[in-house]
Amino acid sequence: MSQNGTAGTQESGNISERLARIEDRLSALEEKAISGSRQQQLMNRLENAGLSDGETVAVDETTIESNILEYGLSWIGIVVLLFGIGFLMMFIQKQTNNYMAAIIGYVAVGVVYVLSRYLKDSHEHLAYMLNIGTHLLLFYVTMRLYFFSSIPLIPYKEAVCFLLLIVIGFQLYRSTRLNSELIAGIALFLALALSAFCDTTHESLPLLTLTAAVSLWLFYRYGWWRQMIFAIIAVYLSHIIWLMGNPVMGHPIGGLSAPQFNLVYLFSYGILFSLAPLVKQNERFKANVYSSSIVVNGIFFFLALLLEVLLFYMNNYSRIFGGVFIVCLAYSIFLKFRTERVFDSAFYAIFSFLALSAAVYGYTGLPGAYFFLSLQSVLVVSWALWFRSQFIVVVNTILFVSMLLVYMISGTYLDTVNFTFAVSAFLTARLINWQRMRLELKTEMFRTIYLVCLFFTFAFALYRAVPSQYVTPAWTGAAILYFLLSLVLKNRKYRWMAIIMLLVTAVYLFTVDLAHMETGYRVIAFLFLALVLFGSSLYFTRFLRKQKTNSYAENTETGKQ
Repeated sequence: MSQNGTAGTQESGNISERLARIEDRLSALEEKAISGSRQQQLMNRLENAGLSDGETVAVDETTIESNILEYGLSWIGIVVLLFGIGFLMMFIQKQTNNYMAAIIGYVAVGVVYVLSRYLKDSHEHLAYMLNIGTHLLLFYVTMRLYFFSSIPLIPYKEAVCFLLLIVIGFQLYRSTRLNSELIAGIALFLALALSAFCDTTHESLPLLTLTAAVSLWLFYRYGWWRQMIFAIIAVYLSHIIWLMGNPVMGHPIGGLSAPQFNLVYLFSYGILFSLAPLVKQNERFKANVYSSSIVVNGIFFFLALLLEVLLFYMNNYSRIFGGVFIVCLAYSIFLKFRTERVFDSAFYAIFSFLALSAAVYGYTGLPGAYFFLSLQSVLVVSWALWFRSQFIVVVNTILFVSMLLVYMISGTYLDTVNFTFAVSAFLTARLINWQRMRLELKTEMFRTIYLVCLFFTFAFALYRAVPSQYVTPAWTGAAILYFLLSLVLKNRKYRWMAIIMLLVTAVYLFTVDLAHMETGYRVIAFLFLALVLFGSSLYFTRFLRKQKTNSYAENTETGKQ
């Protein structure tokens, strides 16, 4: 019995010990699962940039250390590896010949590729980085067949450029198979680098056009918008570098002596990237991608075109900007009926009118251009009414005020321009007031700005147009005109403009005219101004009393009901 009892005790102890081990394992697995779930949530939030309204993400030291070891060191490692293989090829080339250096380079490409395949399952990110390194290394090794070598292995630059195009095409193919926007972006960057290495106009610039087309296609097919924004900036910068003489290849800056029909390529980039608003969203990217691409394309196209004009077309740029005006205006109309986004069509409309301003300036020069540019303000606001775009009104207001300030500071004035500014300000204010609900303007600020411009420009125009002894009667007549407008339009703002104009006229009469006017003109000016002041005071006193009486009657009748 004692032996049986002892055996039973040992067996129960073994069972308890096993159960304890099982519990420990289950606890460890549960803790690991919870930690993994939290880490996955953290990675998702970081990847989606889910930081909004002051939200913060707490990252523990273990996670930071893991990210540095897994991601940071792999990036640094692939850069070091590429440089190391590059220096190895240079060393072998010096010690032996180009053939052996090329063979070692392609063997290195194969080794890196095999290593990336081997680590695909166990170390996914490192394998991904090695895959990127494979493409970069393949491009570099192929490029050294002609470039960066005193005695090229292949003495025909066109043949090597064709091989590099095949390498880039293969990388784009791999990016679609791996669904990697980063690899696609690197391929586009290599295409831009190849365009600089080609170093001839009709090889480099067609490559830039091809890069723009491929970037647009990737955006259309896969919704990869980041590579497209990068391509927009990089393509235009590459074109600007070409305009500077391609200093990347060691040429002096400003060495380009002729345009060589590069405008055709510049306009091709602009047209291709302008097609981005026509790509359907299909929940692949956010709606602000459209506006971002449009703005970036417009800014960099303008910078490249401006440099183009400064270098080659200072004497005949009006036709260039006239063409931009026609194309952009037509495209803005097309986008208005093709898309529901107001900003897209509004931006191209604004861009077209800016081009029109440049074309007008080129044809007429200053100060004559101010006549047409001020009238253009009315046209722009009319366009805004059709497009239902407050954005156009805001931009037009800024441009109109800026142009008026520049004109006033310039010191060169024309009577026709002075009055045109006043008429344009009045018509624009009336259009905004007439269709303010259509424009969805929630404030009177814009109309007030134009009325302020009207007040000062009309007073200035009269001051410049009439002889000095008639300034007071002219300004008094302007005040009468404002009073009549307030009655006809039933608008209080014009009444205040009339009152302020009378006060300004009175100050001018006592401070300027008293010292310079002859007695006869002085009598006429004082009597005429006094008559207008008394008449206005009497009329508007009766008018305001009548308004108060009608208002009191309406309130009384409403109270009885």
